[in-house]
Amino acid sequence: MEFGVLGGLHVVPPGGDPVVVGGPRLRVLLAVLLWQANQPVPMDELAELVWDGSPPAGEAEATRALVMRLRRMLGPEAGERIRTRAPGYLIELSDDELDVSRAEALSREAAAAVRNGRWAQAADQAARALRLWRGMPLADVPSQSLRDRWLPYLEQLQVQALEWRIEADLHEGRHEQLITELRGVASRYPLRERFHEQLMLALALTGRRAEALAAYHDARRVLVDDLGIEPGPDMRALHERILAGDWPRSPNCAGCCCRRAGSGT
Repeated sequence: MEFGVLGGLHVVPPGGDPVVVGGPRLRVLLAVLLWQANQPVPMDELAELVWDGSPPAGEAEATRALVMRLRRMLGPEAGERIRTRAPGYLIELSDDELDVSRAEALSREAAAAVRNGRWAQAADQAARALRLWRGMPLADVPSQSLRDRWLPYLEQLQVQALEWRIEADLHEGRHEQLITELRGVASRYPLRERFHEQLMLALALTGRRAEALAAYHDARRVLVDDLGIEPGPDMRALHERILAGDWPRSPNCAGCCCRRAGSGT
């Protein structure tokens, strides 16, 4: 079985066609169970999320009826994964059946490769994790309550994998190819300092020192205007090295400003 939430809700039985989960509340119900895969979700929490904060009178009975409908819609192979477990329901999955679990595993492998300087492996594992995103997570799941609980984690998972993939590509000497992507990434995540540092480094390593310094001043302005803070010590140290003309010239070295995997900053 394949289940996915990194885009629209996605259910594919082995060797079969994708299952269309019709009905917004059924999609929310399945997404909530996938969010807590292999763990019982209490009946009252299910109702709260499925009805997005406004469960009906007789919520327990209404939830049981929805679970029955979802089981029938998914068919025997997928439907039997939904089990009754006090104090509510759970869905039983193996680690490789949910796209989020696969992304987590690949990200852990990428992190280990970064820590050990295995840059080609880090780039490959992080890229494979990123390819699991098919669009906006939970795109067709209409529960703001569930989005508020799960989307921040899913975004952090994606952004961290992207940071590690770019870090690995820098160490592999792909500085020139990364500049356009990094400009977009730094603009999309303006408060994440590491992306600004990576852009500065890619520009410096391709001989574009003035642009690297300009990138620092753009980033500093955003941090000061939006957060009222100066750039952190890593970004300031890189800025000083670029000012002094002291940065790695080797095409396969991204320099000492590479952070250890797992910092999350």
